[in-house]
Amino acid sequence: MMNLNLNAINTVAEPKLGDIQGLILRGYNLPYVRYIVFKINDAEGARLFCKKILPGSAELLKVTTAAPWKNGQKPDYCLNVGLTVFGLKKLIDQDQFETVNNDSLEFFKWFKSGAVKTAGKIGDTDDSAPTLWWKRSGGWLAPQDPVADGSDLHVQVSLFAHDSDCLKSYYQTLLGMIPAGANGASMTAVFFKDSEPLPKGNDYIHFGYKDSFSQPRLANVPWNTVQGRLLSGKSLIDDRKIVPLDNFVIGIKNFSDDPLAPAYAPNPLLENGSFAAFRLLYQDVKAFNKFINNPPEGASPELVAAKMCGRWFDGTPLVVSPDKPNPDLKDFDYTNFNYINHTPNQQGKGHNDDLGRLCPYAAHIRRTNPRDDTKVTGNKKADGTPSYAESRRIMRRAGPYGPDYVENEPEGIQRGLVGLFICSNLSEQFVFIMDSWIRQGGFRSEDGSPNASGFDPLFGPPNKSISDYNEFDYLPVNPGDSYVEMKGLERFIRTDGSLLLFLPGIKALEDLSNGVIPIHPQSKL
Repeated sequence: MMNLNLNAINTVAEPKLGDIQGLILRGYNLPYVRYIVFKINDAEGARLFCKKILPGSAELLKVTTAAPWKNGQKPDYCLNVGLTVFGLKKLIDQDQFETVNNDSLEFFKWFKSGAVKTAGKIGDTDDSAPTLWWKRSGGWLAPQDPVADGSDLHVQVSLFAHDSDCLKSYYQTLLGMIPAGANGASMTAVFFKDSEPLPKGNDYIHFGYKDSFSQPRLANVPWNTVQGRLLSGKSLIDDRKIVPLDNFVIGIKNFSDDPLAPAYAPNPLLENGSFAAFRLLYQDVKAFNKFINNPPEGASPELVAAKMCGRWFDGTPLVVSPDKPNPDLKDFDYTNFNYINHTPNQQGKGHNDDLGRLCPYAAHIRRTNPRDDTKVTGNKKADGTPSYAESRRIMRRAGPYGPDYVENEPEGIQRGLVGLFICSNLSEQFVFIMDSWIRQGGFRSEDGSPNASGFDPLFGPPNKSISDYNEFDYLPVNPGDSYVEMKGLERFIRTDGSLLLFLPGIKALEDLSNGVIPIHPQSKL
């Protein structure tokens, strides 16, 4: 199988925004979201549902594209759709599915396997194992238990609204759009989970951190141009490396960086589509608070939490302000920083943090986006220069679910993070990050910590039997001080549900609504 280099993928200079689902390229900032999972009972009815939600249809709800909003005004709702491998097989026959798969092996490697078979690869084991998914989190609607291999989960719909009442109303409208099948509804909602802002404010998660700072800065999209930023009132100072659109939107004429290798062209069904991991992640706030509130001598709970995440609770990066939060930061001050060589507009003193004294190697944001740290596995180009995790980035579209934590509350209250993690290539992006950076120690070639940085301290050890690595270690800021070793690290994030999704382009969704796959890319139509 050819080794596809995401950096070498070529797409048209101007993306067809009207053919791309909007969620892939931009956050809607509509704070109320319902994530629904459907089972297909009747394939013909499901295809008709896909036809109904096509942009331009006469129906009340339609898929939101990446096309600019009229007069820059947010719509009343946004809607996006994804298919599991089992759902895709329902919409097209087996021969057509095999054609798409054989044409698109690099993209289908993990998607075809499905979330259940991928679980061990990304650390969904022990109390995060697939046998425990869906029902324990609340939101399971079907009278029967989930099927063990996930083959009863076919379509995932994300519905966004401005407030809770509107969200519920749109959901009822959506259900009313489902055609009848031979024996009842052609599609049945089997699971849903709502996300809404926490009392502390938008963008906060249950562990107490302000989140959603470092979304990839995309090339060739109108809201990242100078004019687009001026119209939206956003700062023009942005030092983040631009990530090619190809890492999130699949083009058709793709080539290996090896000039002797043949052109790699995925099936036209994938054109302007993407892939995503839908994740339902329970957050154990009680255990997290217990851990940080037992700090080592000379440290505070806030410092321990900052070392674990790489940011203070208010979002201040440790490499910008290692001693305390900085309330004076604004706009891109939260994202304009590197770990080794400071960026032109980086706040703070701009120290080289190669030793991880300011921000530990193990910290969550350093593991998921190591920026210019070339000593991290898979984070440098062939010439040794930083790749800035370009081919590893994912687009995070997720928010909190469940009520705020209250001391001494009853056991069993469900809360956490739910949403989609979007990328063109699950293997090189989502799966790589989870397997090589989140759940692996020794992911950096030079690491002097006692446990080679162990596991991502927010996710914790993948199972309770690993005693050698149930600790979080970090270096104090002062040179000469030795590593602080904090024992008792637990799994603070538990997987309660997962799907691997294909997010089709609009033309592909239309083809699927007719039960066919395209023969030619759109450029040849």
